[in-house]
Amino acid sequence: MAMRMVTTIVGWRIYEITHNAFAIGLIGLSEFLPAFCLALYAGHVIDKSDKRSLLLITTTCYLICVAGLIALSIGPLMHALGGHWIQWLTYTIIFITGVIRAFAGPTLNAIIAQIVPASSCRRPSP
Repeated sequence: MAMRMVTTIVGWRIYEITHNAFAIGLIGLSEFLPAFCLALYAGHVIDKSDKRSLLLITTTCYLICVAGLIALSIGPLMHALGGHWIQWLTYTIIFITGVIRAFAGPTLNAIIAQIVPASSCRRPSP
């Protein structure tokens, strides 16, 4: 839920900087494109790697990206860089989070599939 809220807050912040609804759409696009383009490759990597460590790595990378977004919202840095640079750096960080989500979501689903035994999903035969 927190990962989804970051996208909402970033969209609000970009709209506050640009006053342009198209800029909010670019946030969604910059997050969707890497996740869509890397879907097959991410599945291959997830199948071949240790899922627990991959989930830890993706969560750590996501926290670093959120720290970068927080740093971009600090007043002195915003005034030093200006709205244009803040906007494009935000798009870049959101693109990176899209790459991270391409790996994190399926990894979490694979871990859950390993935790829940398959026999608990079947109905007992009469």
